[in-house]
Amino acid sequence: MKKIKRRYVMYPAWEYKQEVADMNALSDKGWQLKKGGCFRSVFYWDETARYRYALDYNNHIDDAARYRDTFAEQGWEFLNDTFNGWHFFRKRYDPSLPPEEYEIYTDEQSVQDMASRWSRLGYAFGAVELTLTAVNGLMALRRPSVTGIAITLACLVLGVVILTGAWRIRHPGVASKPRKSLRWCFTTVFSLLGLGLLFGVLRYYQSSASEYVYDPSAPPWTWEMSAPLPDFYTLEAEADTDAVVHITVTDKDGKVLAEMGGGGDLRAKKTLFLLPGRYDVTVQYDEGTEPGASGKFRFEVD
Repeated sequence: MKKIKRRYVMYPAWEYKQEVADMNALSDKGWQLKKGGCFRSVFYWDETARYRYALDYNNHIDDAARYRDTFAEQGWEFLNDTFNGWHFFRKRYDPSLPPEEYEIYTDEQSVQDMASRWSRLGYAFGAVELTLTAVNGLMALRRPSVTGIAITLACLVLGVVILTGAWRIRHPGVASKPRKSLRWCFTTVFSLLGLGLLFGVLRYYQSSASEYVYDPSAPPWTWEMSAPLPDFYTLEAEADTDAVVHITVTDKDGKVLAEMGGGGDLRAKKTLFLLPGRYDVTVQYDEGTEPGASGKFRFEVD
């Protein structure tokens, strides 16, 4: 039988009691914790032993030896700690002892102190995430893109989850209940970030530009552009002309998707959501007008 088991599970901080319950259940089945972690825990097989586990959060320890000795005096064996301040302890299980023997704290004030330490950190991270939501949201409004929208939504969901968790950890009656919705929340966050990253990488080098100098003998000029991904595309047109010009964007079926234009020193911009495909940008002057030989247009899409 395999003697080592690696378990990849992420528990939100406010679900630390559920993590302890899961470790206790594994111990009853013969799997004993060797090293706990935020994302991965390692267990070894020993069916002759049974333990009860405990978690403490403290990221400001002045004297680590004294800190561990305090728990050792109560029968708790220190296993390891994590980079973000969680400490894993265990104690041999004796079914004849009362349940209170396996509580790492003996008074409500101690529990509240531990909860306060994490909740302050949670509120700070939640505020940062909501700030990032506002910043990314403004950027997405100015220049829409799937990447920007996905990152904004991911920051929003993560910020709300962290702030909710910071509140729950201060209310043990709520925090101790496992919540399957948390798995959905974190799945949503990682999916949005993955989607944003994918589109960001694929769009990073994708941009095209074209320049056209007016030819009086030529018919209306059409520039063919492509959209490789379903996304928001910004078409920017610059024109040096005194005549009134009309710029039309159409799909392959001739359906008009956008129109812009004007005369003089034209600077026009249009953002469209396009599906993958080919599109035409057509330039045409008002009937009976000409821009002159210096008429120049430049188009760029990104």
